[in-house]
Amino acid sequence: MFRPFGNPGLVILRGDMAKITLRTKLGETSANDLTIAVQDRTYDYLKTTITPEIRVSAFFEEDCANVEAEYAEIVLDEEIPFQTRVTKIIPGSRTRKGIVLPGPMMTGEQLTILVERKRD
Repeated sequence: MFRPFGNPGLVILRGDMAKITLRTKLGETSANDLTIAVQDRTYDYLKTTITPEIRVSAFFEEDCANVEAEYAEIVLDEEIPFQTRVTKIIPGSRTRKGIVLPGPMMTGEQLTILVERKRD
């Protein structure tokens, strides 16, 4: 993702962004899990920070027909010494107002994910 010079409101998504998985069930993979893109620096922050509460911005690189209103945890592609539990999901869009979950989200829209972290 980058913001073109001169237009700070325009966000262009890159296909090579880091991915996180939002799991619907704690510790279990399920069909309703959602893989979504985050900035590289956000991914690195999730791997290393010891902060107990974090706000994560994640972006849709493609349309998603059904985004759940609640998820249990965030999982990274690599092992980390923390359990990252989701406390709240906030959908956002520059073009659509009043997004209600569960429901669809479109390419370029975002989720703000509030999480609590605990050491395993």
